Amino acid sequence: MKVILIVVKIFVIAALLIISNQSLAISDSSNRQHFVDEYSVWISHLVENSLSIVSYVVKNEWLPETR
Repeated sequence: MKVILIVVKIFVIAALLIISNQSLAISDSSNRQHFVDEYSVWISHLVENSLSIVSYVVKNEWLPETR
């Protein structure tokens, strides 16, 4: 449950940062669309970076060498 709350907090903080950095008024429909576009780009970058990290971890040899 704690992990889910941490993930939700990260997504909410990211949304608030996008809104504040872009000076978006969410009450305006064009600003909402701009927010959705920016947020979806952020999510896609997050997924791409996560996949690259996971692939690096999977490809690494983690067992010690034996003599």
